[in-house]
Amino acid sequence: MSPASSSRDLVIAGIGGVLPVYLSDLVLSETEANLARKVPKALPHFNRSRDVLRESLIEPPGELVRRAAAVVEPKDAPIVAGGIHAGVTHLATYDRRHLLSKRDLIRQHFGLDVATPDEILTAAGLRRVE
Repeated sequence: MSPASSSRDLVIAGIGGVLPVYLSDLVLSETEANLARKVPKALPHFNRSRDVLRESLIEPPGELVRRAAAVVEPKDAPIVAGGIHAGVTHLATYDRRHLLSKRDLIRQHFGLDVATPDEILTAAGLRRVE
């Protein structure tokens, strides 16, 4: 999580109680791996937030993961299933290839809107439209 990123702003909104934010261990692990590979200087910021983020962890039941895997890539199914299980309206992601490209399909099957963190912040009125 970069100090100036939309994903960081979204997590801060969640920690501050402005928006409900739920995560899974898979998301935390993927975030850490991506930061280590792409933006290693952001790891200290992420690690300071990790304990607070653990309070928002959600683990979906296996049957829900299997249902999601019928619609999205199996590796992303736990993330979609986690959003469904948490009862959220939006799933934040930067994964254009596997999730954002399937927005309509995911909405049709699960009623879950897939969007970038910036799109979610803008829709919530926390980011100005330029």
